[in-house]
Amino acid sequence: MNAVLQDKYDQPAELPQVQVNGKPLKPITRTLLERRATSHFSDKPVPREYVTAILELGLQAPSGYNLQPWRFIVVQDAENRKRLQKAAMDQAKVGEAPVVIIAYAVKDAWKSQMHKIFVEGAKRGAGDEEKIPEQEKTVNDFLGNFPAATWLNRHTMIAFTTMVIAAESYGLDTAPMEGFDPAEVKEEFNLPAQAEVVALLAIGYAATPDKPYPGRLPLEETVCEERYGNPWHSEQGTQER
Repeated sequence: MNAVLQDKYDQPAELPQVQVNGKPLKPITRTLLERRATSHFSDKPVPREYVTAILELGLQAPSGYNLQPWRFIVVQDAENRKRLQKAAMDQAKVGEAPVVIIAYAVKDAWKSQMHKIFVEGAKRGAGDEEKIPEQEKTVNDFLGNFPAATWLNRHTMIAFTTMVIAAESYGLDTAPMEGFDPAEVKEEFNLPAQAEVVALLAIGYAATPDKPYPGRLPLEETVCEERYGNPWHSEQGTQER
């Protein structure tokens, strides 16, 4: 599709189809198995088209009622990354990585976007325009009684995780972080008072080898079938009923 003619609300029409090094994209299974949190980054820059692609793919994540409450600040300037590093418990990787994304959401901001989102959905056949007032009342009633910070964090993390996976598939290294002072991040980067700072994501190229695979708890200890206490087994017929 011609980018000039593409509707701004469409899915991205042109995304890089190879890794940053020109190799084929990693398949999803390999991406999920190989991803590790990177401790230290080189200062090698990430091409802007790949940063844009990671953001575009993150924006395709699902959200309740398609309200897309997440927002992001891309921090690339070295001085700004140093400011963010100070607010992030002085973690060296914040200052090292060429790209750091601040993921946040603003309480009640979805209210000003909701009608536009529902109208756009109806235009595309994903809703009924005549039922939008009823739909808006349903959303207001539900979210009006739901803890705002919980709802914002849950949905923002879906988009955030999508970005982590996209970056790994493109052959980039990442470090998701929750160690930061939210108030200091808000002050340093002029976020609204009602903003909920959710996480930081460093993106770039590892300066040191990835940590070895640390192991994961097995299915039998983490997944139940049908009810609590009935472990999932990979083969049918071995579980209790």
